[in-house]
Amino acid sequence: MGKRPQGWSIRVPATTANLGPGFDCFGLALQRYLNLFVTVRGEKGAWHITLHGEGAGILPRDRTNLIYRALVLGSEVDAESLPGIAIRMENAIPLARGQGSSAAAIVAGMAAAQLLTTGKIDPDQLINRATLVEGHSDNVAAAVKGGLVLTRESPSGVAIRPIPTRDGALFVSAVPEFELTTHTSRSVLPQQVPLGDAVFNLRAAAWMASAWAAGDWEAVGNAMEDRLHQPYRAPLIPGFDDVCRAARAAGALGACLSGSGPAIVALALHSSDAVARAMEQAWAKHGITSRAEVTHVDTDGLTIAPLEA
Repeated sequence: MGKRPQGWSIRVPATTANLGPGFDCFGLALQRYLNLFVTVRGEKGAWHITLHGEGAGILPRDRTNLIYRALVLGSEVDAESLPGIAIRMENAIPLARGQGSSAAAIVAGMAAAQLLTTGKIDPDQLINRATLVEGHSDNVAAAVKGGLVLTRESPSGVAIRPIPTRDGALFVSAVPEFELTTHTSRSVLPQQVPLGDAVFNLRAAAWMASAWAAGDWEAVGNAMEDRLHQPYRAPLIPGFDDVCRAARAAGALGACLSGSGPAIVALALHSSDAVARAMEQAWAKHGITSRAEVTHVDTDGLTIAPLEA
């Protein structure tokens, strides 16, 4: 049996959920990452974390940190029984913007727990446990599996259907300066919706899944429409409709809210830089500073590498 490494590097991608019609069932991984470097050292129960990148100035460094809480929950042992660990976080995922920052933290913490207790990753167990903490499976499954995934939750656990990703898709993520928590964004959703709106979303989601698998990006863009959540969340996001219109006018094939928002994602091909500028300018007209970046789809998902002495 090989010697256990002194630690691990853990990389988790950003994710965008829904893509318009796939509310709480579509999740897509993007090439923006949370990186953890976990080193085993010191006495049992000892804990130390250093933070760099997005959230470094505001995230807690004590045991209330979401990564640590996920690590303890994932290990299923008393915190004081865990090996002493030092964690270095390097994060490029904006917080509270609809880019899967909480899902990434939970997945990273629970992955660290599996590595510390068993030395290996059990992806299905990880997704199920992380979903219980996150509250929904779309971001979690995409963060672990990569690419576009379709999820279905049942009493027996989370079922996942990966949808093959062909080359060519670029996404522009336009992230405004203001935050919008998932709790606030979900609080405005109705408990019941008109039958016609439900049928509209079912058609669009089925169309999108088929078009995505075929690499028909124009058809995917046409399907990035929604009647179940975006109309209710749009009032929380100044300029939402204008930013989506500006993206399409600049050449985007489609645009929609990223997860619960407030970020907006647009599907672009060759005009991605122009789309990014147009989205920033549209938000600027509403007095909102934003940052739009072109990102590729991440098809690797959660990746682990040993840290040697």
